[in-house]
Amino acid sequence: MRLNDLIACGNENGDAKITEDTVSLRANSKTDWFFSPVGTTRMENVIAASTKVADPIFSLSARVSVDFSSPYDAGALFIRTGVDTWAKLAFEYSANCRPTIVSVVTRTTSDDSDGPIHNGDHVWLRVYCDGQALAFHFSEDGKYWRFLRWFAIPDLGSRPVEVGFGVQSPTGDGSMARFSDIRYSTAPLENLRNGT
Repeated sequence: MRLNDLIACGNENGDAKITEDTVSLRANSKTDWFFSPVGTTRMENVIAASTKVADPIFSLSARVSVDFSSPYDAGALFIRTGVDTWAKLAFEYSANCRPTIVSVVTRTTSDDSDGPIHNGDHVWLRVYCDGQALAFHFSEDGKYWRFLRWFAIPDLGSRPVEVGFGVQSPTGDGSMARFSDIRYSTAPLENLRNGT
């Protein structure tokens, strides 16, 4: 995967700028990607940049920084296998206005989970797929990776799958996220929990 493979989508919901080493996405207000588990809302109006991946085993990582101003502003890496099956790993401003590592796994409805608070102004996020399951990791330096979540979504074995970057601002007036140090690899991870 190369950055020039990325295609911006949802342009009516914000702006995208893709250069040779950075993806910058600016979300409009009232933008989100979340299917409520109680069926009250189904939002899917984010600005994103994504591509299709055919490799059975891969990882996508990036350094993520977000201009936080309102609860749930976030920049995220995501993978999607179908209209109702996707997952995202986000650097998000929590309801308590704290930068937080958040994961959302959607199988028709969304399973939303707040992870640890991360007080820096940026963090590295990684999505890893072994062809059968997914793992989410985050890192303070882009070298040592902390395990967050291991799971599967329907049709994960199908190829191609869609992977990419998105930004949201569901309660605010908009937000900006920048993705740099973007790395794509087809090397398998032998251990999901040892920091590699």
